[in-house]
Amino acid sequence: MSIQAPPWRPRPTLAGREYTTQATYDEEREQIWFGGWVCIGRAAEIPEPGDYLVRDLAGESIVVTRNRGGEVRGFYNVCAHRGTKLLDETGAGACGHVSKVIKCPYHAWSYDLDGQLVGTPNVDEDEGFERANYQLHAIGAEAYAGFLFVNLAKPAERRPLFDSLREGTESITNFERYRMDELRVGIRIVYEVAANWKIVVENFNECLHCPTIHPELVQVVPLYRFGEVWDGETGDDGNWMVDGATSFTKTGRSTLPPFPDLRPDDYRMYFGTYQFPNLMLNLHPDAGMSYIALPRGPGHTTVVSEYLFRPETIAAAEFAPEPVVELWDLISKQDWAVCERAQTGVSSRAYRSGVYPRKDRFLFEFNERYRLEMGRSPLG
Repeated sequence: MSIQAPPWRPRPTLAGREYTTQATYDEEREQIWFGGWVCIGRAAEIPEPGDYLVRDLAGESIVVTRNRGGEVRGFYNVCAHRGTKLLDETGAGACGHVSKVIKCPYHAWSYDLDGQLVGTPNVDEDEGFERANYQLHAIGAEAYAGFLFVNLAKPAERRPLFDSLREGTESITNFERYRMDELRVGIRIVYEVAANWKIVVENFNECLHCPTIHPELVQVVPLYRFGEVWDGETGDDGNWMVDGATSFTKTGRSTLPPFPDLRPDDYRMYFGTYQFPNLMLNLHPDAGMSYIALPRGPGHTTVVSEYLFRPETIAAAEFAPEPVVELWDLISKQDWAVCERAQTGVSSRAYRSGVYPRKDRFLFEFNERYRLEMGRSPLG
């Protein structure tokens, strides 16, 4: 005998101040952005030893590189001598390269790719200086499914990456059949959104807005016409595309070859999944697209949109990603415009909090996870 879920009752949203105030953002920096695993890019951006990328993570500059053995290593972008910034930010999709050492541009102290201090010009030998005591400040850095994750918490406080990825109601670990570690970025678009990062995430996790904001999208995924994000029956929270569609485009078609070795139903479905706190993943029969949200302040989020394909697909002379990019870029711009409108609204002195009907249930689940990560009690 099946057990019926209790009827949904309206739940409150987060308060307006949690989207707008510097105090909340400062608390989030410590509890979320510096306290757990955060996605910052793709491992393919640093394929070789000595390759590195520099990211601004909620106001902290970090470096992720590969050591001589090809292992991922992460550090604060800070010299142990007198705190100088070591490397300049590479930007989304751009990486730098050092041959053997990371050298400070101020006093030329040098560190190997494991963060060990190996060069100290103008420090005399009779000073009793122990280089081993002045390493780079290390952070957690690992790759999963081709995505790079960092963790700025103390080592003893870091949950294993895989365990952390499995903690939510959604998880990218459910999609190993897509062999995402083998995919490569074919197209990258960076958006600057004048909205809080939580508004961006909440917008991704609901479709009450879809009939109004996304007329093109509801033609591809019919369920979205009804403001629903999932019918409760298909696996992995997937949704059927319109009959006959084999690609996530305006026409339902593309010349991209399908991914190999998926389940039969996967070739007719769209999957969207969210990985706390900042990775939003979209998977199609022939391509993937991820959003990585990087907060810049209470009212500003940089969203890096990366289109993922098989490397042999990108290398083919007939590679034509434009139909997939065209639809997603349109959807993205529609979303960012309404997110910015929402940010304006929650900033009003008249706004205290809002309400979640049943079709907003995934937003409430996100808010509950947010409360836990912030050290607060869930509402239940």
